[in-house]
Amino acid sequence: MASRESQGLQVALILFVMVTVVLAVTTYLYFRRAEENVQRYLAKAEEAKREKDTTMKLQFENQILKHILGHERKTEAELNSIKQGLGGNKQIEQILADYDKHMKMYGAGYGGQDLSYTTLPEHLITAINARNKNLVDADALAKNLERERENVRRAEAARAAKAEQSLAAVQSDAASERETFNADRTRITEESAKIAAILPQKNAMITKTTSEAQAKQEEMARQLSQVSTLLESEKERRARLEQDLGFGDTYERPDGEVTLVNSRANTVWIDLGSADGIDRQMIFSVIDQKETGVTKSKVKGRIEVTRVMDAHSAEARVLEDELANPIMKGDKIYSPSFRKGRKVRFALAGMMDMDKDGKSDQTQVKALITMNGGVVDAELLDDGSIAGTLTGDTRFLVKGDRPTDKTNQKLIDGFTAMTGEATRLGIETITLDSLLDRMGYVPDRRVVPMSRPSATGDAPSDTFRPRTAPAPR
Repeated sequence: MASRESQGLQVALILFVMVTVVLAVTTYLYFRRAEENVQRYLAKAEEAKREKDTTMKLQFENQILKHILGHERKTEAELNSIKQGLGGNKQIEQILADYDKHMKMYGAGYGGQDLSYTTLPEHLITAINARNKNLVDADALAKNLERERENVRRAEAARAAKAEQSLAAVQSDAASERETFNADRTRITEESAKIAAILPQKNAMITKTTSEAQAKQEEMARQLSQVSTLLESEKERRARLEQDLGFGDTYERPDGEVTLVNSRANTVWIDLGSADGIDRQMIFSVIDQKETGVTKSKVKGRIEVTRVMDAHSAEARVLEDELANPIMKGDKIYSPSFRKGRKVRFALAGMMDMDKDGKSDQTQVKALITMNGGVVDAELLDDGSIAGTLTGDTRFLVKGDRPTDKTNQKLIDGFTAMTGEATRLGIETITLDSLLDRMGYVPDRRVVPMSRPSATGDAPSDTFRPRTAPAPR
């Protein structure tokens, strides 16, 4: 019996030792694999950090290049921050140094705010044209002076020839006309002396006139610089004056508000009428009454004027609103093409594709602006020519799709010219989609029946009323 128990203990001990060995080997393999995984993780993390640093430096370099090309201008503080992020990139530092040198060298006398490689050619061309005009004027003046000098020389030659003829006549009749000859010779000598005295005076006069022309040219250049400085100061004064008179934030204010809502009839009333220049079929976007700054607020709905009731009241139908956030009394209405008592002026550049079908809808865009009280000052035509002129009164440049490399060069040049002129005149640029969204435009689409309780407390209806499907944002 004792022998059996001893054998059982031995077997148990052997099994225990085997299990312990197996567990030890398994634990060793497990921790070894875990350590290898940690090492791989650390290596991957270090590689990701290097790639992230490289990406950030490339982004900083991209921002620097966009800045000097004039596409995304940066302030001095932003540039210093970007330079620190580059970590001593010698190539970018050299590019910035060359950029500063070129702007100082070629941008002297530039009156704009953002001098870059994009605006520098226009500045240089303007300066060259002005210099060429001054040179042409000076050249014309010099030619006139040369003609006068040639006339004097010819007159002197004619008088000298006449004197020689007189001398020859006196010599041929010397025997009989000696005394007359002597008198004539004295007279001729005196005239020659007078002619010789006149020549230095004429030469001095020509030199003086040339100096005066050069001084006048320099004075004209100085006056041109003063006029450019005065123009910039007048622009700043006008901006400050508009701000003082309360016109600075006109385009951030709503045009009117919703005075009454009948959700069952899908109708609202607004506080604009005939005295405000409202007409049927004008459309407006609706902004929540709690929002401030209408051009940056979310559009909650769109309405179309159906009837002008009196001087300051009109009825409109709801083109679009949200079931969860319906149009309410007191909500603001806004359209970038409408202002009380005056016309908002626009310019169009680029491919105007309203329905994204790849075809130009420029005629429809013009009609939409005109119908809503706006005026189109200038537009880029399909052949690349520009109809009309951008002025300081033009409020918005509406940019459609930019011409591509496959487009004819004249169209690309026209687009560049219009956008450059808009930048020079300080005209605000908006996209076609932004214009349509803020104007309250809703494209024709399938009617989707919906139903919801009235926002003004009407009882829920058992019937559905047609509502337009929401436009894609």
